[in-house]
Amino acid sequence: MKNIIISLSLLASFAFATANLDPYYLHKKSQFEMLEQNDKYNTVMIGDSITDGGLWNELLNNSLIQNRGIAGDTTDGVIDRLNSVNKNLEKAFIMIGINDFFQEKSVDYVFSNYLKIIENLQQKGIKVYIQSTLFVGEGKPSKYNEKVEVLNEKLKSYAKENSLTFIDLNKILAPNKILKNEFSYDELHLNGRAYKLWTQTIKKYF
Repeated sequence: MKNIIISLSLLASFAFATANLDPYYLHKKSQFEMLEQNDKYNTVMIGDSITDGGLWNELLNNSLIQNRGIAGDTTDGVIDRLNSVNKNLEKAFIMIGINDFFQEKSVDYVFSNYLKIIENLQQKGIKVYIQSTLFVGEGKPSKYNEKVEVLNEKLKSYAKENSLTFIDLNKILAPNKILKNEFSYDELHLNGRAYKLWTQTIKKYF
């Protein structure tokens, strides 16, 4: 039994390691590390492909925003690259978690990692804005949206208890707890109309 437990532990470690060996992740992470000392910016957008796909400088008409999204990223991946976040930044907008659920991670696991991310940024003196993890479309397995709902409730409660800002983007993009078809062509990623509504929602925090 002990050998089985050890083997499972090693397998889990290997799964995490191989996930972080994705070439796209490594290429982007290496760029972020190279640019870590760039003091020009005051705001960072952190997340996965949904953040990665946003042309934030143009959407918000603000040249002081860094895009630190990586397609396919998870909370583990974000934790692994927090060292590249410049401590001179003032604000961080986070959206992460859906890829964790695609990898069958539990809500508690994702929430625990989320808190580590928040605490790391706060230790750098960065004001954190928690953006709701988005629901996926109706064609995706319902278990993902069930986890997203629980995670967002946990994040919303944590934000309230700790005087943080929680921005519920699902109110406009997925009001019925399902990402609306008009905002996505694949029931996951966002089109231009969705990004426009997203930025209209957060621009008051700039």
